Amino acid sequence: MPAEWRSGQVSEDELDLLKAFATVPEREAADWASACLALVVHLANDAGWATTVDKARERAIMMLAVRLFRAIRATMAVLSVGYEVEGRAMARLVIETRARLLEVTKDETPETGRQWLEGKPKTKIRAAVRGSAPDIDQATANRLYGGLSQDSHADVGGILRSLTRVDEDRRADVRWGPHRTDDTSRSLLLCANFAAEAATLLAAEAGVDHSHRDALIRYLRATEEKLQKPA
Repeated sequence: MPAEWRSGQVSEDELDLLKAFATVPEREAADWASACLALVVHLANDAGWATTVDKARERAIMMLAVRLFRAIRATMAVLSVGYEVEGRAMARLVIETRARLLEVTKDETPETGRQWLEGKPKTKIRAAVRGSAPDIDQATANRLYGGLSQDSHADVGGILRSLTRVDEDRRADVRWGPHRTDDTSRSLLLCANFAAEAATLLAAEAGVDHSHRDALIRYLRATEEKLQKPA
């Protein structure tokens, strides 16, 4: 531990990162998209779309949409104070919840929703995640999901891969304090896209208004293009 380190510095570092978080463009995208999802959930709930017990498919979709909203907001909160590796553990929950949401929605019968509500989902979670990203090469999908899973547990691989730096003299240093890299922007954009997707899906299923849909999609595309441009 550096000699200049003092009590309270971690809290100050977190506060500085939190203040700067407001200027991260992808944060605004995730904030707007998740707010839209919250509004659609509210409208669907007020409409009584999934209130009766016999509506297994509708109830599962609603519960998964709520879980997705909370997971996205929790991911944003963790990332806001500079804990990216731990944020990836939350991002894994976001990805898994989206996978289950799409799985239930794709089945027009109540069966998949009923199975999920009974705690006996139709597929294993890895299969559901693969099914939610059909355009991604399976090996790539497995590698990315494997990394997120590693970061979600007390696994040395997550520390070695994400927090350890080796200098030119091959001395290793664990960057243990809060900090932010470009990975935060990528995670936020993932959250934003999944929230927007879920808002559109739920609005269509429940027959409620999502007036910001087109404007949100345009904004997300523009934000993604900016992120992809070299600095």
